[in-house]
Amino acid sequence: MTLYLLTALVVVLAGIGGYFILRRRPHALLVLAYEKAGIPPKTSRFKTSWISAQRFEKQVQFLRRHGFTPVPLGTLQPGAKRPSKPVLLAFLGGYQNFYSEIFPVLEKYKIPAALFMPPSLAGSYNAWQNPHEEPWQNLLTETELKNLKKSGLISFGALAPLGQDVTQLPGEQAAAQLQEGLFRTERQLGLKAEGFAFYPAKNWDEQKAARLLPDGFSLPLITLQNGINPRTGKSLFFRTLQPGMHPLLTRYMLWKHR
Repeated sequence: MTLYLLTALVVVLAGIGGYFILRRRPHALLVLAYEKAGIPPKTSRFKTSWISAQRFEKQVQFLRRHGFTPVPLGTLQPGAKRPSKPVLLAFLGGYQNFYSEIFPVLEKYKIPAALFMPPSLAGSYNAWQNPHEEPWQNLLTETELKNLKKSGLISFGALAPLGQDVTQLPGEQAAAQLQEGLFRTERQLGLKAEGFAFYPAKNWDEQKAARLLPDGFSLPLITLQNGINPRTGKSLFFRTLQPGMHPLLTRYMLWKHR
C-alpha cells in the first residue's frame, strides 16, 4: 500500500510539473536582447554576445512564422496597446555593426527594433570594456543614428552616458547617470529616449532600480535578468532573454508563447 501511494504521488507530481512546463502563456511579452553583430574576434571572451546576420534573419523568420509581432519600444509604456504575441528586439550598446549587419535585415522584413546607446560615445568605441577580454568595436556615428531615425523602424533608448555599470555607483550617482543618459540622448543626439537599459549591469535588480527612479518616472527599464514579462501587471521593468547566451531557453520560451 505504501508503495502504491508513493507511486501515485510521483505520478501526480510529475503531472503537475508537466503542466507548468508545457502550458502555453500566449499573452506574455518577450524581450530578446542582443549586443554585437557579425563574427566575433578570435580573442573575444564573450562570443555568446555576438550574432551573425544570417542567424538573426533565421530568428526573424521563426518569429514571423509563429505569429509573433515585433513592437517598438513605445508600446512597452503603461497603457499602450500591444498585439497578442508581442516581442521586443532590443540591441544594447549602439555598435556600428548593428547598422551594417542587422539593420538591412530589419529593413528587408519591415520590422521595428529598439536600440540602446551610450549617448556620449557616439562615433567612438566601447571604452567600458576591457580590450584584453573583448576587442574594442566602433559605435554608431551621429549620421548613422539619424539615418536609423529616418527609417521609422528604430526606436531609441538610453544607456549611462559613457556605458558604465551604474550598479557600481552610489545611489545618488547612479540615479544621476540614469537621468543624464536620457537627457543627453535627446539633447546631444536629437533622439527621443523611450526607455533605459541597465547594461552591463548583470547584478542589477528591480528593487535597486526602483529606489533610484524619480517621482513620476514611467519609461520602460530593461534589465539583464532572465525572465518572462506578463501581459498585465508590471509595466516598468522588463526582463530579457539573450538568444546568443541561452539559445535553447529562448526557443523553449518562444514555443511556450506560440
